[in-house]
Amino acid sequence: MAAEPSSSSSKWPDAAPPEGQQTILTISCGNSHIHWATHDISSSPNNNANNANEFAPSLFWRTPHINDDDMKDGTSPAMILSRMLPESIHDYIFGAAASDTSNNVTEEMAQDQSQKRAVEKLSVYVVYTNADQLTKLEKLCAAIPSNFVVLDGDDFFNEEQGRYNGMGVDRLATLTGAVYFYGHPALVFDGGTATTYSATNCEGKVLGGGIGPGIQSKLQSMSKDTDALPNISALEVKERVKETEHSGKPLPTFARSTKEAMMVDVFQEFAGKGKNVIERWIEHAYSNDDKKQPPMGTKYNEDRIVTCTGGDGDIFCELLQPCHGGVIEAQPAGNNLNYQVRPNKHLIHYGISAILNMQVLARRNKAKFDKAGESHVGKRVAKVFDVESDDGDNIFRGSVTEEIVVEENTLYRITYDDGDDEDVTAESLFDMLELYKQHGEKKKAPEAKPKNGKKKVGRPKKNADSKPKEKAEGKPKVNADSKPKENADSKPTEPKSKANIEAPKFPIKPASKKHANAAGENDKLPTAKKPKTKDDIKDMVQSDPNSFVNKRVAKDFDGECFFGKITKYDDTEPPPFWHVVYDDGDEEDFSSRDLIKSLKHYKKHGKDDKNASD
Repeated sequence: MAAEPSSSSSKWPDAAPPEGQQTILTISCGNSHIHWATHDISSSPNNNANNANEFAPSLFWRTPHINDDDMKDGTSPAMILSRMLPESIHDYIFGAAASDTSNNVTEEMAQDQSQKRAVEKLSVYVVYTNADQLTKLEKLCAAIPSNFVVLDGDDFFNEEQGRYNGMGVDRLATLTGAVYFYGHPALVFDGGTATTYSATNCEGKVLGGGIGPGIQSKLQSMSKDTDALPNISALEVKERVKETEHSGKPLPTFARSTKEAMMVDVFQEFAGKGKNVIERWIEHAYSNDDKKQPPMGTKYNEDRIVTCTGGDGDIFCELLQPCHGGVIEAQPAGNNLNYQVRPNKHLIHYGISAILNMQVLARRNKAKFDKAGESHVGKRVAKVFDVESDDGDNIFRGSVTEEIVVEENTLYRITYDDGDDEDVTAESLFDMLELYKQHGEKKKAPEAKPKNGKKKVGRPKKNADSKPKEKAEGKPKVNADSKPKENADSKPTEPKSKANIEAPKFPIKPASKKHANAAGENDKLPTAKKPKTKDDIKDMVQSDPNSFVNKRVAKDFDGECFFGKITKYDDTEPPPFWHVVYDDGDEEDFSSRDLIKSLKHYKKHGKDDKNASD
C-alpha cells in the first residue's frame, strides 16, 4: 500500500520533529546540486531539553539534480529516491532487506519499515532555490511515509529582525548557521553558481548583503562571450589553487598564460571585494556607538569570525586571509581589520538544525506553560510594537500584574514599564514570555564619559519643587470574579500570536497609546501600536550635523535634569562627536545617539532652562 504523503510549508510548532523521532532529513536544493544531511537524535529529548545540539547533523552528502528522464521512464519514485541515499538512511527508510533488492525497492517496503519506528513518518525539511527540483523532490518523498516541510524566510529571520522581502531563504539559513557557531554579528560568504554575502549586526538584525556571479560563472561567461578565451573547468580551478598551496608560489599578478590570467583576475576581484565587505561589516556591526548586545541566549562574535560556505567556499576562505592564503600575490597592507575566516560547507544544514531545536524547545515550554494551577503573576514579558522608544528600541517590557477570569477564560493584565497596560489571552502571554526569554531586560546604555575623564556622579536628587513625572492613567483593577465593563462601541481584540487563534468572545483591554485602533470602529485584529512618525531630528543629525553647534541640550543624571550647550562638532576621525559644556562647568562628548536623546529631552524639559536665551 502506498504511503500517505504529508507536504506543507512550515507551521510551528506542528512542523517541528515530534518527540521520540530518531532521525530527520534536511535538504538544500540548489542550482547545481542537491545537498543532503541526516540528523540522528541519539539522546532522549526529555532528558536533553536544553541541548542546543539536539538536532545537529551527523552525515552529509550531495547528489546531481533529479533527471527528467528518470521521472518519465516508469521508474518508481521510491526507486529513484533509494538511489540517492547512502546506506544508513536507506536502511532506515526502506529496511536492511531492501539493500539486497536494490533494483526493486518499493513503496510497500518503506511502509512496512515505518511500522517498526516509534514515529512512523520521517520529518524532511527543505530549503530551495530551484523550484523545479523542489517539485521533483516532493514527488519522491511522497513515496515514503514522511512530513515534507518547505522552510521559508520567516523561519530564520522575520521582518522585525531585518529580513527584507525577496531575500533568499538559503542566505537566511546560512546566516542562522553562522550564528549557531559564532553568534552575532555574523558575516557569511557563499560561493556557488552565484556568490552572495549576508550579514547581521550586534543586535542580531539582518544588515543585508550582496549578490553576484560566482567564480565558475565569471570564467564561463568569458569563454562563452569571447572566442579566443578557453573554457576552465571547476576542477582545473581547484587543482590550480591546491598547487599554489603546495608549492608556496601564488598566481602571479602578471600572468604568463591565458588560463592563469583569467583566474588571477577573477581571484583578485573576489579578494578585493571581500576585504571591502569585511571592512564595512566591522564598521557597521562593531560600531563604537552601538552598545547593544545580541539577543539573550545568543553568543557574541567577539573574534569577528567570517564564515565561508558553498562549493567555492574553501577558495573564498583562502582569498580572504590576510595574505590571500598564498593563492594570489599579497596586496599592500591596509587597515588592520583583525578578523578570522572559517570554512563550513554545510552551514545551511546547521542553520536548519538551529531553528528546529528552537521550535522544539518552544513547544516544550508551551507544554509547561499550559500546566494547570501555575500562576504567571509577577513574570516579566516583552512585546514588539510599531513605534520606537527614545532609544530606538521597539520592544517594550512589562510584568504580569493580574489574572482575570472572564466567562471561564483567563485574561492576563500586562503593565508595561512606561505605564501603559493591556489584557491579553494565554496564547499571547506565552509569546510575550518567549520574547522576553530571547531579549531579556532593556540594555541601559552607559553614560558618556566626559572629556576630562570624570563621570557625572553624585548628582542631588530632584527636590520637592521639581515637576513630578506624569503617570499614565490606568484602568481600575478588575476582580477575578467580575466581568470587565463592556463598552457599547468596543470590539474584541485578537492577540498577537504565531498560531491561528480564534478571537475570544469577551472584551480585552488594549494597551493605551500602543494601539492605532484600540478595539474600535474598524475592528482590525490584532491591534498595533501607533506607527512611528518621521523623526526630523534624526534626519537633521545625519544631513547637517554642524547645525547643532550652539544648540541647547538636556540630560538626566540620577533623576535631575541638567542643561548645557553644544560648543563644537568634530569629525576629523571616526566616530564623529559633538562637544557639550554643561551650565555647571562639566563637559562631555556626545555620539549621534546621545545627541538625539538629549535634543528630545530638551524639547520636553526646555521650559525649565534658565539659560535658554543664551
